[in-house]
Amino acid sequence: MASQHAVSVAANLERLLGVRALLLAALLLTTLAVHYGFELTLPLAPLLVIIVALALFTLGSWWRARQRSGRLRERELIGQLVVDVVGLTALLYFSGGWTNPLVSLYLVPIAVAVVMLDRVRTWTITVLTVIGYSLLVLYHRPVVAVEHHHLDSFTLHVAGMWLTFVLAAVLITWFGTSMVNLLRVREQALAAEREENLRNEQIIGVATLAAGTAHELSTPLGSIAVIASELADQAQGAQREQLETLLAQVAICRDTLGRLRRTASGDEAAPPMPVNEMVEELGTRLALYRPRSRLQLTCDGPGSAPEIRPDPTLQQALLNLLDNAAAVSEQPVECRLRWSADRLEIDILDQGPGFDLPETSAEARGKDEGLGMGLLLANATIERFGGQVSLRHRPEGGAHVAIRLPLRQLEVAS
Repeated sequence: MASQHAVSVAANLERLLGVRALLLAALLLTTLAVHYGFELTLPLAPLLVIIVALALFTLGSWWRARQRSGRLRERELIGQLVVDVVGLTALLYFSGGWTNPLVSLYLVPIAVAVVMLDRVRTWTITVLTVIGYSLLVLYHRPVVAVEHHHLDSFTLHVAGMWLTFVLAAVLITWFGTSMVNLLRVREQALAAEREENLRNEQIIGVATLAAGTAHELSTPLGSIAVIASELADQAQGAQREQLETLLAQVAICRDTLGRLRRTASGDEAAPPMPVNEMVEELGTRLALYRPRSRLQLTCDGPGSAPEIRPDPTLQQALLNLLDNAAAVSEQPVECRLRWSADRLEIDILDQGPGFDLPETSAEARGKDEGLGMGLLLANATIERFGGQVSLRHRPEGGAHVAIRLPLRQLEVAS
């Protein structure tokens, strides 16, 4: 949350610096136009020095914001607005003070503060502008017109008011629309985060239920194993083979429950292994679940297969996807494994009924077509490692599950 706040402050700071850059450009053009076009005597030297100094400060602040975008705080914003108020006061001091119609530009930092800052800091900027305006009433250098000037002071003041309105309208509109777009993007990000949190809560609920179920099933599975073993010792022929098959299935269940308990307690720490060996091991486990199924593995990539630290949750997610393919296809399940320097691709292909649409995300298809919680859990697990799952229909019939994973998220062994 702190990093997101710092990023938001950095974005607001860049918009504030953009407003200042536009304002300085407008003030520079206005100063030159008034001095040379309207034949008014302005102290160009101090005015240009102030404008250049503010421009250099803006460039320095922009560079600093880029370098420290993740460590910015709101005091950066109020400091920048204080500089704006002080700089505008200095410019107005040398150009007529409170009689200068550009004095209304004091409203720009107030408007920016209302959008960006909290109540206390906004009132601080408002008080500073009021103090600056009040000081200009008492202290300022008047603007003197040349003797043959053809415009009276009232006409010049009205023209200045028009120019002030145009500047303020452009700056406030530009800043306001950019802030609205920022808020819209932020609302979309918050909505996506709320949806992800809701999905994570559902997954945590399922995981909690699974852990409790594993604890409850350990005792009856032990009893089944003891009774089946005793019956197998007494049985003969086909009955004995069936009981031995039952004992093998019970052993698989107890091994699965044991892995679940070790994973929940954090004791599961498998050593690094080549990714192709991990998939082959999953194929062996799949054969235990479905004795009639078979996995065809093909590998492609530069050099030897990358070594990863196989996370139990990732293995279970891949096993769920392999089991889904084996459940709907009487033919062997094909698994294509490809890797590059920074990417791992796993394609699971079956010859089952396939899907209706050519391609969609695993999360959406799981919700729309009721493919089960296993697919949603597998998708959530792979997304946690920075990966993506997409479901495709094979033209020759069957389903194609495409898994894309960044190797850096899999703790690649060097």
